Amino acid sequence: MSATLLLAAMLGEAAQAADDECSPGQLKAARVTASVRLKHEGEDYTKADAVLTVKVPKSWRLAADLLLNGDTENYRTAMRCLLRDPRDAVFYRDTEGRARPPHVTVQKKWVTVEQHVTTWVVDLQQRDFGTWRLTEGKRWWTLELLRPPALDKAWWQAITVDLGGRAARSVSMPPTAGATDKLTWAREKAGGHPPELRVTLQPPATKASAARWSEDPGYVLDPLAWMPWTVAMLVLILAASRALRLAPVSSPRTEAEKDTVRHVRTMGVLTFVFTVVQYFDDALLSHFANDDVALFWTDRHRTAVHLTLALLTGLALCVFGRPQCAVTIRSRQLGVVVPLLAAAVGYVAAVVARPGWFGLPSHLWLDWENNPDEVVWFQQAQGKYAFVLACACVVLVWLVGATASFLRLWRSCGAPAPGSNRGRFPFAVLGGLVAVSVVIPAVGIWTAQNTWEQRSWLSPHYSDGYGLWHEAEVFNDLRWFPSGWLDWVNGTYFWWWGPSLAIVAALRVRAASSVPPALFPSAPEIRALKAFFIVCVAPVVGWYAGVPLSWLPLLALWGALTALLAVGRKRSVLYRELLPGVPLHEVAKGYSRQRLLKDARRHRELHAQLRRLEQGQEDGVRGQLEYELDRLNRLPNPSPPPGLPNSWVRLPHSVGPVELALAWGPRAQWWENACRAALFAALIAVPAGLVQFWVDHVRGSVWSDKFLDRFGFADAAMSLIAMEVIWAGAGFVLGALWRELPGRRGPTRAFWLSLVYAAPVLVHWVGIRFVDQPFGTWAFNLSLTLLVLTLTGVAMDIDTFRREAHYWPTKAGLLLSVYQWRTASIQVAFLVGQIVALVTIWQQMKGADPMILIERDPTEGASSGSGSGN
Repeated sequence: MSATLLLAAMLGEAAQAADDECSPGQLKAARVTASVRLKHEGEDYTKADAVLTVKVPKSWRLAADLLLNGDTENYRTAMRCLLRDPRDAVFYRDTEGRARPPHVTVQKKWVTVEQHVTTWVVDLQQRDFGTWRLTEGKRWWTLELLRPPALDKAWWQAITVDLGGRAARSVSMPPTAGATDKLTWAREKAGGHPPELRVTLQPPATKASAARWSEDPGYVLDPLAWMPWTVAMLVLILAASRALRLAPVSSPRTEAEKDTVRHVRTMGVLTFVFTVVQYFDDALLSHFANDDVALFWTDRHRTAVHLTLALLTGLALCVFGRPQCAVTIRSRQLGVVVPLLAAAVGYVAAVVARPGWFGLPSHLWLDWENNPDEVVWFQQAQGKYAFVLACACVVLVWLVGATASFLRLWRSCGAPAPGSNRGRFPFAVLGGLVAVSVVIPAVGIWTAQNTWEQRSWLSPHYSDGYGLWHEAEVFNDLRWFPSGWLDWVNGTYFWWWGPSLAIVAALRVRAASSVPPALFPSAPEIRALKAFFIVCVAPVVGWYAGVPLSWLPLLALWGALTALLAVGRKRSVLYRELLPGVPLHEVAKGYSRQRLLKDARRHRELHAQLRRLEQGQEDGVRGQLEYELDRLNRLPNPSPPPGLPNSWVRLPHSVGPVELALAWGPRAQWWENACRAALFAALIAVPAGLVQFWVDHVRGSVWSDKFLDRFGFADAAMSLIAMEVIWAGAGFVLGALWRELPGRRGPTRAFWLSLVYAAPVLVHWVGIRFVDQPFGTWAFNLSLTLLVLTLTGVAMDIDTFRREAHYWPTKAGLLLSVYQWRTASIQVAFLVGQIVALVTIWQQMKGADPMILIERDPTEGASSGSGSGN
């Protein structure tokens, strides 16, 4: 009884203090409008936008404070009175997204405050945003108005609730206007009590499913649903490795060939293990902690587990890459990598085993309410920086291991003594890795501070315990860095970079070891190229209503690529039959490239003369020209009849010397064609990558969101490299399959490969149409990919006749001569159409804001018992 009386007395004192601080009597003349709009269609999760406009008289005691800098205490006090309940114990919201501070304007008699906030229903926790509260249940959602007490006597002129096309299940009081899905409560005069609003609705099943998927045990089922796709990647990589191992190109096999094939298998297994750890480290720990299973590891020492897992995966890369780096001192080379890695591993191990030595709490988590003395000790000992150093050590081990692994993969295919320089890199590279390892965790501190300011911007800094609360929350945000590092570096990049490079290295060795040089990729190499295209180039899509089903687009991709190669074996120029059972390439490969190009050039010259004859310029005998053209359109009979050793066979329909030369490509071997196309694609992809970078990382509010994401800026930088790798990889496959693809010109071959790239995206588009999800920027990405591959195909065609380049003032002139204008006009129109499509999509996206989730990390929710997981 006494405790109840004490609590009532405390609440009464707090309410009285808040009233004195806000002077609500002076706000009777204030005018308020509020609106909230739910948006279900075209979103991954239900989105709620709220707008609050408050016009306060200048006579209000705190009106002038609304114009002060946001860091001042008077500004925060005034805003708390208008936007929140000043009696709240904690002014902290992690479910409210604000693109900008409230907009304040001054009129003759009024000061107007307009606030825009957003939230997304990504889970079933209660969400406060602006003056609204959205409570999500498994079936019904409830939306209610949270009026700031200081505005209770103000004139609430209009309150609008837009339910996003869904009729309400119940309403606390009848609206004054509106329709079934858009309700308005309006008051024509001031006075009276503002409405007590509570609206219940049933959300779309897809959005309810997406929200439930983030709850326990949904976040455990999520990685399980990803596992078929991950297993499929492993099977593709292992199948490619096995095919290459069972079909060596040299006898006996060289050591380089053995090493590279083994590396494909090893890298596939390593990335699979890393991905499984990434999938389940947060999900299982959260699930077990919620079920009170092994709390010592799943709760009390969870951050130590994340540090250990991140460190062990990095060490596994170091074991594979065997990094070596030395510095010369007095003519002696001293190894620096091993001692540096040993120091980094030792420091992380010490932090995990004895955190108290470094001023860190025993559980690597701070509880400022129940254990304030520990926070004071942590603050005085600068424990935050000791933990950041441990994170930097983890990043360093990972970066050194990844760099050494990449170098070993590439060098193993060309080293005279395989393994002698596996992971050696210059001292300057090591210095760069150390710098990056320091910068990334340092940015993590900065973004944790920004996140704190975003969520607690209305908190009174003068209150008791604010400093301890601030210190604890920033560290508790930072403590998820090791888990987030593994999710980001492996889940976004390494899982496909490692196997892709391993496959390319194995193919490079086979091309160098092949005697005679291979004109076409063999069946095992085709299988490896298909695995490379799927792992490196193809888009990863297939998330529907919270359920990942990426294996569906993967099947579409595999089917499209297999079908394209099957059609290519029948419709490509070099596979056309010269005689029954005799493909064209079997005869044409005996021709020297010089003769082939010479015939193609002569063929173009004769056609130019014929066109001049058609225009009335008699400069030759038409019959003689046609006779010579006829001779150029024939090849020696591979099986001449008895007595006719010099018989000739006419080329297939629509195939001439020019088409034959273009079909072979600019180089003699398929590997050389692949490298050439990869180079062209990489150069063309530079401006395309910058445009895609703007679309994905700069436009709208995306860039400002980087300031709240611990890996936001690092991801932006890495995405530039990733886009270059993807498009260069697409060019590599285009060049490798140049002789296998249908079409007589480079743009046609590029078009068919672009359709394969688009196949999983088209399946994804069909799926999201059923669940009302956004298509995102995929239309722009597909257009850019088609443009990059088309220009790569054009560059390959020009490069085929590069020896004629000095005869032409521009490359365009050579291209038009090669394509012969009548067909070139079609190619030019096709290219112009692509550019027009890109410009149109660009204009559409310039006015569209991307979806930004300003949310608490799922791992944070799990740690605090909310049931969220990875």
